[in-house]
Amino acid sequence: MYRLLFGVVIATVSLCASARPLANGGGDYGEPIATTVSVRFADSSAVFRPDADTAAMLAEAPAAAMVTVSGRTSTATPSAKDEALALARALSARNYLVAHGVSPLKIMVNFASASDFTTDNSTPEGRATNQRVEIEVVYVPHN
Repeated sequence: MYRLLFGVVIATVSLCASARPLANGGGDYGEPIATTVSVRFADSSAVFRPDADTAAMLAEAPAAAMVTVSGRTSTATPSAKDEALALARALSARNYLVAHGVSPLKIMVNFASASDFTTDNSTPEGRATNQRVEIEVVYVPHN
C-alpha cells in the first residue's frame, strides 16, 4: 500500500503472524556485532584520511547491515560554523565509504559541535583527539 505524506510517497508493508519465512532462512540471525573506529582531523579540516589499519577495517564495511558516522569538533561553544565543520567531516567519511562500496542506504550520519568529547578538551592533545569522526559498523551474522 502506498500513501502520500507531505509530498513523499510512503510504502506500507503489512506483516501477519502467518507470514512465511524467507527462502534463505528469514529471521535466523545472530546477535549484531559492532565495531567502532575513530579518525582524527586536523584543525578546521574535513579531509577524511584513515590510517592503514582503519582503512583495512573499513574495507569490510560493504558487508555491514548498518554504518553510523558521527562527526565532531573540539570547540568549546557550539556555533553554526562548527556545526557545518562537524557535518562536513561526517559527509567526508560517508563519501569515502560509498566510494569503497558501502551502500548509501546503510549509512546514517549525525554530527555535533562542542559536545561528545572523548577526552579532556582543555589541552592541545585532547582537542586533537576530539576533532574526529567515529564510524560504527554493525554486522548481523546469519546463523
